[in-house]
Amino acid sequence: MIVGSACMSANDPIVSNVDLANPDAEQTSNHTRSATPSSQTRISPKVKDTADSSSESTITSNEIVPTATAVTTTSVALTEQPKYKSLGDALPQPITEELTPAAIVAAQAEHLANLYETSVESVVFITADTRMSAGSGSGFVWDTEGHLVTNYHVIQTAIQSSTSLIVKFFNGREYRAEVVAWDRDSDLAVIKINEIDHKLIPLPMGNSSETRPGEMAIALGNPFGEEFTMTTGIVSAVTRTLSSGFSSYSIPAVMQTDAAINPGNSGGPLLDMNGAVIGINTQIKSSSRQNSGVGFAVPVDLAKRVVPSLINNGQHSYPLMGISGNEVNILLREKANLPRDILGAYVNRTSVDGPADLAGIRGDSSSTGSLNFDGDVIVSINSIPMKSMDDLIGYLALNTSPGDEIIVGVFRDGKEIAIPMTLGSRPATS
Repeated sequence: MIVGSACMSANDPIVSNVDLANPDAEQTSNHTRSATPSSQTRISPKVKDTADSSSESTITSNEIVPTATAVTTTSVALTEQPKYKSLGDALPQPITEELTPAAIVAAQAEHLANLYETSVESVVFITADTRMSAGSGSGFVWDTEGHLVTNYHVIQTAIQSSTSLIVKFFNGREYRAEVVAWDRDSDLAVIKINEIDHKLIPLPMGNSSETRPGEMAIALGNPFGEEFTMTTGIVSAVTRTLSSGFSSYSIPAVMQTDAAINPGNSGGPLLDMNGAVIGINTQIKSSSRQNSGVGFAVPVDLAKRVVPSLINNGQHSYPLMGISGNEVNILLREKANLPRDILGAYVNRTSVDGPADLAGIRGDSSSTGSLNFDGDVIVSINSIPMKSMDDLIGYLALNTSPGDEIIVGVFRDGKEIAIPMTLGSRPATS
């Protein structure tokens, strides 16, 4: 399998067989890894009850049509109520109506068409032409000041050649954009347009931490240069850990989707069913550099931390624990003689004088590369269970900052102990 960026750039990274489980790789340890419109209609999955005690109604097999029940409410005036029934204020009274499968499909199509019309005005087509190469990708409006968010690899050639970018909106407006800042560790970047002559509408931000597999996912972008394309699918998985291709650190809590993502989609938004951003499309896994149903998006919860830092400070600082580790799987559990219910991150080693080392967390005592299986197992942070190394990486990146005081739950010598720690700051990626 080949993991590659979904950007149509000559500098697209193609990362083959990324091994995130290398026990000596600092990347697995040193870094820390819209509102819904109100409606009076609810669609009930129950089929309308066809049972009727009345002798006037009979049902034959050819009369049974699959239906869903829509429940709406209406206010009934007091004068319409029986005189013997005291209601006080008017109360909503349920009224049912049947929706056929065709009506449900039509309602979904109408919703997606409306969502497209609402959201596409905030999506941009980014091109960077240099003497060496030409590339294109996607992005979206972050604020009304002209800041746009995209992937680092979309604008990488412009950084290297000091070439300006051209940004095109759905309404046909085109602007030159300048690079504000970028973060290789998350593959995110901010660019800015000036002298704006039309209204910018930022996309609403969702919460990737609340997104569940199976929920609708909608990708907007410019695959293969086909401008302002919408594709749909579902969220296939959450909390993946993915190499950015530009850093020894991994992107935490990555979202996986089967919505079609292809070269040119990079930097575009991944939306939920209400049009809120839940991710920034970044990579695909494919042997042909085309969609195979496995696409990845940087979680919006990470973008909500990184992007403001890039705009205000020109960089983002990640917290540092200073360990390398492995997930506690059945083989490690057996070798280390751990209880079957122990989950977490096994500490292979700690960085000398790093936060974990100074706090007293113990790594494996081996100095030869093989393990003696006598290191600590991190099972929680601030009383929140860490079921894996990915959990630890994601929690630190999304919930903590350099200098924070945390309590690390460690399983050692058959019991759990609590160790206070002050987080450090991850060295900047050059």
